[in-house]
Amino acid sequence: MSTEILLGYIPLLSIVFSSMGISFVFKDFIADLVASMVIKKIKDIKVGNRIKISSGGAMTKGDIMEIGLLRTTVMEVGDGERLPSVRTGRLIKVPNYMLISSPVMIYGDTIIDEVVSYVPRPFPDSQMLVDSMKDAIVSSGHGLIEVGLYQSKEDKLVVHGVFEVKTSEMSDERSRILLEFLARSQQIVAPPAQPKSEQQGSIQLQENKIALPLQNIENPRS
Repeated sequence: MSTEILLGYIPLLSIVFSSMGISFVFKDFIADLVASMVIKKIKDIKVGNRIKISSGGAMTKGDIMEIGLLRTTVMEVGDGERLPSVRTGRLIKVPNYMLISSPVMIYGDTIIDEVVSYVPRPFPDSQMLVDSMKDAIVSSGHGLIEVGLYQSKEDKLVVHGVFEVKTSEMSDERSRILLEFLARSQQIVAPPAQPKSEQQGSIQLQENKIALPLQNIENPRS
């Protein structure tokens, strides 16, 4: 049975059940049941996929954990600037009919993302900035697409990196790459690593140090 035929059954069944006086809830039940057959038939949506659903002006993004007869369980994933590509721990039960009646974005094995840094004046060497962003992306284990430089309205230099990352490994990679870029371009200075012996000695000194009240501190002039 083709997908078009299955989809055509949904409004037909709704008319039949309406004429029989069956409740609206039961019609939704049948629609979700038929939708599950369509999903299994076309196999575009399957467990492990990351999807984004647009319905009623709201966006739902997440990883498919289970496809049931009536509902699909999705693990919510943050989108945009809010917890970008990080699982929130919330499970969403999506009616199966929504997956075939609403626009659904299906993520592939890899996705393209971007990282942006704003550099104020005085501008460092432009080639150094480009090379630092490229090195930050590659050292993070992602595929480098391109790096560009732009001038912002606030008179800042915009360093724009585009990279490819596996969807299964995607989290807030922008922050990691940005931190690496800032260190490589010497806009931030990482503290030098101390040998373990010095670290242990520093910890021991801190533990032995006692803060005294001001009135108990001896006057050096006496």
